[in-house]
Amino acid sequence: MFASICTSMRAMNYCRIILLALIVASLVGCAHDQEGIKPAQTLFDEATLLASKGKVDKATEAFMEVRTYYPGHDLARKSLIATADLYFNEEQYDTAMESYKEYRLLYPTDTDASYSLYRVGMCYFNQLNTFDRDQTTTVQAIKTFEGFIYSYPDSPYVPDATEKLTASRQTLARHYIYIGKFYLRNHNKPAACKRFQYVREQYPDIDLDEDLEELIAKSCDDGQETSPAPEPPQKEQ
Repeated sequence: MFASICTSMRAMNYCRIILLALIVASLVGCAHDQEGIKPAQTLFDEATLLASKGKVDKATEAFMEVRTYYPGHDLARKSLIATADLYFNEEQYDTAMESYKEYRLLYPTDTDASYSLYRVGMCYFNQLNTFDRDQTTTVQAIKTFEGFIYSYPDSPYVPDATEKLTASRQTLARHYIYIGKFYLRNHNKPAACKRFQYVREQYPDIDLDEDLEELIAKSCDDGQETSPAPEPPQKEQ
């Protein structure tokens, strides 16, 4: 029947187009069958099960399959946040942070965007050094928690973020005192005075277990002019 229709030149051209479309559709269908792509929910459930068993690599691969095969599906969004949480729970904080930041980039207005920013702060916080070490991560934690509290004041994570912000600021203040004491021991009173006064001005609400006024009296001459101590080096967030 098909051959009888394709008699004239014009009809034959149409027939070729139809045949080509049928061939392409057939090939696509075969390829799909060969790939054996599972439904999004099945893939997501399998990934969740793998994650619950601690099989991090296989779980992240399964979550990525959801995102790859069903990019517009809501489970793709859930797979990304689940991947970030999985890395976070495994204490792979740098990798988790990348996924949380990616989530905020892809879904900036989603309700979990606030949660992701809070978790970025927690990734920094969980990697804080002691006060006598480099404080770059401390500064990033402070900046992130401050931004989170400002942007999402009604979030249920604000109380914990506030607590972690206070702890981070305490670590940084103790760092400045530590540096000030170093200068004082080495008879560099102006540099020591600068750090101690900076702490008094910038961290008046922080409990430091230090007699800050006594340290200032030891290092600062009457009428000495001081300027703020420089912040520790900062990495781009």
